[in-house]
Order: sequence, then C-alpha cells, then structure tokens
Amino acid sequence: MRFQSIDREQFTREFKVYHCEDCSGCPLRSQCTTAQEGTNRKMLVNTRWEKKKEYVRHKLSEPETAAIYRQRKIDVEPVFGFLKAILGFTRFSVRGKPKVKNEIGLALMAVNLRKYRLRAVSE
Repeated sequence: MRFQSIDREQFTREFKVYHCEDCSGCPLRSQCTTAQEGTNRKMLVNTRWEKKKEYVRHKLSEPETAAIYRQRKIDVEPVFGFLKAILGFTRFSVRGKPKVKNEIGLALMAVNLRKYRLRAVSE
C-alpha cells in the first residue's frame, strides 16, 4: 500500500504503509506502540528519505567529515551559544522570511560588534 502526502511547500512525499495484522497478543506491544488496545501498529516508510539518511550516516563516519564537525564546535557553535545565553535570542519574534532575515541580521550584527569591540580592546 502506498500513501502520498503533500506539504505546504507543495513538496510531494511518498510513503510505503505497513499495517500489523493483529497486535493484541504480542508480548512486545508495549515497546512497539502506545496506541490503545484494539488498534494495530502502522508504519510509514519513506524509502528516498531512508537512503538519504544512510548516505549522511556514512559520510559522518568518515574521518575527514568528523574533523570538519570537530572544527564546527570551535568556529560556529559559540556564536549560537552567545545569541541564546547572553542575548536571550531563542526565538524569532516576527513572521515571514523578509522579517526573519532582518531580525537574524540584527542579532548577528550584535555578535559582530562584540567581536570588533573585543579586538579593538585587545590591541
């Protein structure tokens, strides 16, 4: 059985739908599903998505990629930590791409001004 869904951006996703015939006597039911008694387990599998996930897992297991991600912790993550912890920027307060773009621009400008000030003081 196939199931097709279309999201807001008009992107079509195809799933294979698997239904369990009878879960009532299964000893693993509590580990498998939280559905009420009388309903059976249903699984949706997107094969294209699964292939992409497997590709990413493979890439992340390579030493080169691991080195890039280790460097990311040093270069990128402190900026997000500063935005969240010091500036309190955990959510956008506006809606719409242009407004969000402006808001993140202001937040990143604050980060860059801080870097500029720290460099000016240290020299």
